[in-house]
Amino acid sequence: MRTAIISDSHLGSGSGSDLLGREQFVETLLAALEGTDRLVLLGDTIELRDRPVGEALDASRLFFEGIGRALGTGEVVLVPGNHDHRLLGHWLERVRDRTTTVELDEVVEAPHPIIGQLDSWLGEATLTLRYPGVWVREDIFATHGHYLDSHITLPTVERLSIATVDRMGGRPTGRRSAPQDYEKVHAPVYDLLFDLAQGARNPQAQKNDGAPSMRIWEMIGGASGRARSWRGRALRSAVIPATLRGLERAGLGSFGRDFSAAEIGRAGVEAMHEVVDRLAVDAEHVIFGHIHRRGALAGEDGRAATDPVWERRGTTLHNTGCWLYTPAMLGRSSVRSPFWPGRMIFVNDEGPPETVELLADARPDELELPGSV
Repeated sequence: MRTAIISDSHLGSGSGSDLLGREQFVETLLAALEGTDRLVLLGDTIELRDRPVGEALDASRLFFEGIGRALGTGEVVLVPGNHDHRLLGHWLERVRDRTTTVELDEVVEAPHPIIGQLDSWLGEATLTLRYPGVWVREDIFATHGHYLDSHITLPTVERLSIATVDRMGGRPTGRRSAPQDYEKVHAPVYDLLFDLAQGARNPQAQKNDGAPSMRIWEMIGGASGRARSWRGRALRSAVIPATLRGLERAGLGSFGRDFSAAEIGRAGVEAMHEVVDRLAVDAEHVIFGHIHRRGALAGEDGRAATDPVWERRGTTLHNTGCWLYTPAMLGRSSVRSPFWPGRMIFVNDEGPPETVELLADARPDELELPGSV
């Protein structure tokens, strides 16, 4: 059994940055799948938070039909993430029953009707939904990784929203020990964001303006960490620190003041370890997505303060990166950036997971959305 794993394609993204919505990159992926028996789509496969469901579904057809041709009678395992959380459908009723125990790898029964359409596009390939993760092999577990939003020290929108739900419920921030603990707090946040997207009327505006959080991050320095305007310097040195102190005093947790690309990776990996510990995942290797950060990269030996620590207590973490081209995240290093898209992970019958960079030789101008400046 040879398994391929990708995540974070965000098909139908309002920004137009979803590379697997374009035929040339779908063909690159399909060529790499030769000899593969199973493909795991490890979350955020379809972007259900930028636009109405029908539009996102239309944008994913090219991809799923191609996967069906490439795999033939093989298997596709879809693990929902936070951006396509609604694919779980009626499965979420399980977490409302306080007597129900949710396992680490469950087959999702009665998913959202969207799944029927995806299944038809896959042709003879078998489609299975599993959640919150899947045992790829008895020593390798894979999950999208959105549970780390309960623990990450970066003040993201989801981290703050989840902390607020905790606070309103009178719970200590981030106190979890099982999948149902996470779902009871995370699911309401994901539901709200999904519902807001269903009222979207102008995806083109999202494409032109980008996410507010990304614009703020760029203003305070972005990938370089150096703000280029007085507004950015004021935000970074005074406004944001004062806001974070207020959030901490309000009981929403502790937050770092480093917003560099390196810190995004380091903090994300630390939160990944936290999820592994809290869920007691007994595996030699755990594969995540979610943070869009490839890992581990050459030279990351843990010696530098900003190096993510990928191995701890006998468990090695891996990350699938993403299939989004987001220039603001790449900085000057471009293809050497931890956020360069196009990673795939392969798992064979034995041995550690293997990583392949399918777009390592691509140029930025090839990845740019046609017609963009």
